[in-house]
Parts: sequence; structure tokens; C-alpha cells
Amino acid sequence: MSHDYDVDVLILGGSFLGVELVRQLRRRRRGRELDIAVVDRCVDHPYIPLTHELLTERLAAGVDAKTVLPSADWVRQRSPARWVQGDIAAFDPVSHVVTLADGSALSGRLVVVALGSEVRAPAGLPGGELLRAYKFRDEFEASKAAIAERLSRSGDEGEACVVVVGGGITGVEMAGELAHLAAARPDGWRVPKVVLVHGGDRLLPGLHPRGGRWAARVLAEQGVELALSTRVEAVEAAEGGALRLRLSGQGSARTLDCALGFWAGGVRPPKILPELGLPLDARGWLRVGPSLQCYPEHTDEPEIFAGGDVARIYGGDGQWPTMQRAIEAIFAAQAIAKNILRLAAASPDSEYADGVPPMHPHTLWRDFPHGVSAGARSLVIYGGLALPGAGLNIWFRRFLMRQYMRRFS
Repeated sequence: MSHDYDVDVLILGGSFLGVELVRQLRRRRRGRELDIAVVDRCVDHPYIPLTHELLTERLAAGVDAKTVLPSADWVRQRSPARWVQGDIAAFDPVSHVVTLADGSALSGRLVVVALGSEVRAPAGLPGGELLRAYKFRDEFEASKAAIAERLSRSGDEGEACVVVVGGGITGVEMAGELAHLAAARPDGWRVPKVVLVHGGDRLLPGLHPRGGRWAARVLAEQGVELALSTRVEAVEAAEGGALRLRLSGQGSARTLDCALGFWAGGVRPPKILPELGLPLDARGWLRVGPSLQCYPEHTDEPEIFAGGDVARIYGGDGQWPTMQRAIEAIFAAQAIAKNILRLAAASPDSEYADGVPPMHPHTLWRDFPHGVSAGARSLVIYGGLALPGAGLNIWFRRFLMRQYMRRFS
């Protein structure tokens, strides 16, 4: 079916949405006939919702431990399919050709942008690049090694200070997991002093205030120092690889020395997006319609899609609420798969008699249960309902991870 293209379906990004899309297509007879290529800079992916537990070795990290998905191997076993490892340098929305950093190129009749989001400090924060992230495999491995090195240096006296910047779900979970090292940790590790810096006046600002109050209480009970209504003005490299943070808040300024600093203050659009020639919204995310189609400017091209973290959906009364979670990427993959199969059934040489075949709309989720862990404690929040539990949610999220990995076994 590919005609003048290298493949029928070209997927840019192989994390949650990318591999789920391959799975959805291969579940259907027509989808099993499509030639698919997935482009990603990694060949496997940690289970992102539990990376805080993987970083501190509370959970073993690796493909054998079934906490890392062997994405490339799984896709290659779904022939005709290939995995192309590389960094994307450019994309031509007219010819559907993606160019990689090594100069190679690949084209697909149907293209799906599934590049997710990037965790990084704002460009305007001096020294922000010194704050670590751990979403992608290379970042995860570097951060995991840094934690082990900083906390197991037997020659150092006293406790090591680790700072987490950002008081959303990611920041609360990371701070709680670091604090939990006081109760259980690898042999030879020191217990760190944990400081959580957050610019707002309450934690978990995207959830009901009950969640923020719960998080503040249980983190403080586990020894986490909370610096609320406090902003990081600059990050500087200090002696021996340590960091010095300049903070401001409550009408005063101070410096904070630490062994490690982690950025959990929000995600950013992938840096490559402006090079793709696709429509962006005011904040730099890809703009798509309810069917998750991403129309290049001045065209009626129906065969480019985007979903997951990278996309913002516009339709009806304006922008839809954005659920930047793994489950949203899976839901988006299901909608995109249905629309790809409808387009694939139409002749590529036709003008589509009525413009395009009727497209399947993505489901709008205005709210969804949120599980939050904070060391030994956990909470489930759904709207104004907040259900605390000692470890039920922690167990349940590990159960979900095992189910997810079994999905691709």
C-alpha cells in the first residue's frame, strides 16, 4: 500500500503511545498488513510512572526485572515492522519524509508524532541544566548512577542534601521516595536530607486542596523540609560536583547547598517540534483536532496525527483539558489506530470523495483518578475525594506496571 513511501505507517516516538499504536494496529487484520517503522533515540524505556522507585533501587531496574520495556525488540517481532534508532532532525509534512541526525531519511504515507514531552528547567533559569531529569532512558541511567554515587560516598561526613524542585505529583513522589531511604535503602547508602522547593503556596496544585494538605503533612512526617512560596533564581556548580541554589521567597533570599538537584517543575515541548513544519499552539505544543489529526498550514492533509503529551486538542469550545499521563497516551493510540485503518482502507490515489473518511474522535476525559505516593504513604484522588492508604496505592501501581509489561510479553 505504501506506493512511493518507504512504509505505510511512520511513528515518531516509541514510548507509551508509539508501542501501543503498533499493538492496536497488529490486533486487526488490515493493521497486520501495514508496514510500520518506529523512530526513537532509545531501544527500551523504563516504566515512567514508577521511575522514582527505580532510581532509589526500591524496585530493580531492567528488562529482566520487567520494569523496563524492550520496545525495539517487541516492535521488530511484529513484522513487517522496523525500529530505527536515532535523533530526529527535521520533518517535511508535504513529502512525509523524516530526516535523522545522521543524515538518513525515511518516509511514510501515514505519520504519527508521538514524541511525548521533555523534563527540563525553563531556559530563563540560569544553570537550570544542572538540575537532573529522569524521564528518558539516558537521563534515567545518569540520575540513577548519580544518586548511588552521592549517597554511597563513605569518605564523606554527615548527610547529603538532595533538592527536588517542583511540588506537583512528580516532585512529591520523588521527595517522598528519597525520604523513604531512611526506612529502607541499599547497603552502604547514607540517608539524605531532602528539601522540596515549590513556587506555590500548596503542594499538588493541579489536584483538590485535600491532596496538597495530605502531601505536606506526610512529607514533613518523613523529614522532608518544605520550602513553599519559594523560587529558584539560579543554580551554580559548587566544589566536588555539588550544587548551590539561590532561592527567593517570603520576602527574603538565601542559598542552599546540595549534593544533587532534580527538576520536577513541569514538562516542556520537545525541542524538535518547531522543525517539523506542523501547527503549534501559543506554548509550543502541537495543535490537533478531536480526531488527533495535525493539519500542516495551508493544506488539507489528513494523514498526519499526533497524540499524548506532545499534543493539545482543540475543538468545540476551544482547548480540551490535557491529561499528561501514560493512560492518556494509550487512549490516544486507540483512537489514532482506528483512524489510520479508515484512511488505509481508502485509495491513496483518490481525493477522498467527501474530503476524508469519517474520523473517530478522541474521548475527552475531564477528570481521572490520580494515585500519588509519598514514600511509605499513598493517596488516591478523584475530584474532591481523597482516600489515603499506607501502601495500597503503591501496591496497586506496581500491579498496573506488571499488567502493562504483560501486555507486551
